[in-house]
Amino acid sequence: MAIMRVLILCCFSLILAPSAWAQGDPFQDALGKLNHSDPMVRRQAAQALGEMRNPSAASPLIPLLSDANPLVREVTVTSLGMLRVQEASGRIAAALVQDKSPAVRQAAAIALAYIGDPNTAMALGTALKDSEPGVRYSAARTLGAIRASSAAPALMEALKDKDPEMRRAAAAALGLMQAREAAPALQDMAKNEADPSIRAEAVRALGQMRDQSSSSNLMALLGDPQLSVRLQAALALAQVGDSTGVPVALAALKEREPMYRQQAANILALVGDEKRAWPALDAAWAAEADAATKANMEHARRQLRQKLGIKEPAKAPATAPKGAAKPASSNAKPAKKTSP
Repeated sequence: MAIMRVLILCCFSLILAPSAWAQGDPFQDALGKLNHSDPMVRRQAAQALGEMRNPSAASPLIPLLSDANPLVREVTVTSLGMLRVQEASGRIAAALVQDKSPAVRQAAAIALAYIGDPNTAMALGTALKDSEPGVRYSAARTLGAIRASSAAPALMEALKDKDPEMRRAAAAALGLMQAREAAPALQDMAKNEADPSIRAEAVRALGQMRDQSSSSNLMALLGDPQLSVRLQAALALAQVGDSTGVPVALAALKEREPMYRQQAANILALVGDEKRAWPALDAAWAAEADAATKANMEHARRQLRQKLGIKEPAKAPATAPKGAAKPASSNAKPAKKTSP
């Protein structure tokens, strides 16, 4: 019987072995399909190589930037971005400006954020005026991500764009690059923009600049009708050590929206005091039911406790559970010996 079982196992091994060998190396398999006659096969291969994150795929992928099929070019650009291929940045920047496919141009704008080559700022600046909205938004975000300060004037101009999403993207980018020359324009946007979410973005950008000259404008925004704007103004002030917005944060600790409670905790962590902020934050943390918000508040508590020099409360000594036997006393008399 034992010999029979061994023979059966050997037969199964022979049957399964060809299929295992047929699978081969997925990386080599994808490389081999980059020149396939079917563009969908080439597309799938280019996508697979990007997802594998193998740097060796860079050189074989670059020629596909000139593929006749726009779907192949789009995926190739994305994969090269995921692989952060610096030597491809010039050709991707050219695709951003010159490719006829909007999808390829948008993929190029996004890929350049991953690659982070400052030499692509000029192409990205040109893309701010692309005919496709998605390309413009992505170009603005990438300029902020790579801190391309040379593009600040173009982004300041984009703050006046008719498209609200473009105004939002431009404000966010200027904040990321901390372009202080844009502070007056952002202050005006924070005050006069009709869309409250864009006002909040402008205030966030001002906060990222840590510019004391914006403080008076930010204080005025503490009375904005929109809570998101008030909280961003309070945070921006807190980031330069100004506690004027603490009352806004204290009130927001009781908001139903978890995001607002988290923002409030972050503000109090920076400029909260021991008399008002600490008890309020501690009580909010104890009552918090949302796990993510509670973790955020715990971090804020630690930060504020350290800032104020508040010591951790002493832990109560552990008590034995009811019914547990008491430990023997060291003064207990030894038991009497009994005769056998």
